[in-house]
Amino acid sequence: MNFRPSTLHFLCALGALVVWGVPLAPAQAGFVERFRDWSVYVHEDASGRICFVTSEPIKQEGNFARRDRPRLFVTQFGGDRPRQEVSVDPGYTYRKGSTVEVVIDGVRFEFFTDRDRAWARSSEDDARIIAAMRRGNQMTVRGTSIRDTWSLDTYSLAGFNAALKAMVETCSRASRR
Repeated sequence: MNFRPSTLHFLCALGALVVWGVPLAPAQAGFVERFRDWSVYVHEDASGRICFVTSEPIKQEGNFARRDRPRLFVTQFGGDRPRQEVSVDPGYTYRKGSTVEVVIDGVRFEFFTDRDRAWARSSEDDARIIAAMRRGNQMTVRGTSIRDTWSLDTYSLAGFNAALKAMVETCSRASRR
């Protein structure tokens, strides 16, 4: 199974709190800085520090009646060998067994879904997607809900490089303490 529990656990715990504007105690998560269309956040608890960048779509299309606010994430998990994961929260529950099509300036990637999240299939795919995001201008994400409605969200990549750099630096400072 393609389950990526580290991201699922983290995003489920923080998703509604950080993304939808519920105030958080500094020990839970905090806004670091905004770079054009991307924002940097940090979550710290007894297990360590997790940093992430996130953005909302600049355009939403589809045949859905309503949905929560969609978000795109790149999350960095610390430790001796930090790693980064790309994930999507579409603002609804995906159709079971469906895939999500991600296109960055004409280059296509496929994400797997689990309930209300989608991820790249491997760490290697994460690295390729992040590299494409660093070079790109726009990213589209197309998914299908459990109600067989579809969405096509367009994300701007303006500010992504600066936000990613700030995220890496923020997490690196924490690991040197």
